[in-house]
Amino acid sequence: MKTTERLNQINAPLVIYEVMSEAFRSYGRLLPHFNTTELIKYAKETTSVPDQGNHYVPSVAELEDFGVIHRIQDEVYGQLPIQAGFCAGQNTGLTGLEYHQGSEVVIAATNCIHLVGRVQDIEDNSYDSANVQVFFQPKNTVVEIYSTTLHYAPCKVDSEGYLTIVILPAGTNMPLEAGEGSRGNLLLTKKNKFLMVHSTQMEKIAAGVHPGLHGKLLNISPI
Repeated sequence: MKTTERLNQINAPLVIYEVMSEAFRSYGRLLPHFNTTELIKYAKETTSVPDQGNHYVPSVAELEDFGVIHRIQDEVYGQLPIQAGFCAGQNTGLTGLEYHQGSEVVIAATNCIHLVGRVQDIEDNSYDSANVQVFFQPKNTVVEIYSTTLHYAPCKVDSEGYLTIVILPAGTNMPLEAGEGSRGNLLLTKKNKFLMVHSTQMEKIAAGVHPGLHGKLLNISPI
């Protein structure tokens, strides 16, 4: 039985698609021609998956030196400055959604799941979780998530957790500069990070994140 079939069986009636499917075309695209073997090997050798929660490092100089990162910079970002870092963890559900101005490229060192939506469906800085769709990304694959796609930290597929390499426009997720009128957009929490969370996320709300995500929170049961 394929991994997606097992995931759908465990998580029914939730439907989990594959990033290779037609359903993903609204949210991003598969980039099958990039050879990431050495990059993923380095990621697994140098980065451990935390036992709890998620761990994100926006920029890792050693990653950014790999030739395949430069090729992605050329082909996807048109030679604009980028950053490459790690996102790893044990996440299993939807607690918030974010978007960036510029695509996010995700290289999967392990299997992972993306919960995604459309920026166009945000109304008055609010979004209904009923619009979220779920996609499985197999290990050793590369996807581009479009700037019009709402997303957040991936979810794990099994007990080992997930490990991904994340490429974004340079400066994304860095602290905002003080005194620049940064809260003109309620969703802006860090540079190029437009984020909303569910009302259950009290710690993030206390830190200033807008509670704009409404509806039922999805949870993925791993294999």
